[in-house]
Amino acid sequence: MADTPSGLRTPLSRVRFLGSARSGTTEAWLIHLTSLALIPLTVVFVWLVLDLLHTDYNGVRATLARPFPAILLLAFILAGVLHMELGMRSIVADYIHGPARAWVLVANTCFSALLALACAYATLRIAFT
Repeated sequence: MADTPSGLRTPLSRVRFLGSARSGTTEAWLIHLTSLALIPLTVVFVWLVLDLLHTDYNGVRATLARPFPAILLLAFILAGVLHMELGMRSIVADYIHGPARAWVLVANTCFSALLALACAYATLRIAFT
């Protein structure tokens, strides 16, 4: 058979990587991108935690006062929270139906935003005080 399912897609949809529903592909790409970003960021985070394991509070403040560790820690936090939010959004979309879905999605977004803000605040508070 010459006609394959991929042959039924328009060239524009192949370029834009749009599926048949025309949505959801962006979230899948973001999940893949955040997971790829989290690989080196997790290695750096574990290295940073192991480096700071036997340091007192002033040593942690001195380390996080330098821009490179603080920026990498913030990148790890933001990528991790975004990855978590996208994953939970996908789970909610698959398993929760009816009017409760919208409320759970709002709660997921609010929880993720508050978690990201709290972690970023704690990191910046330690870094700048």
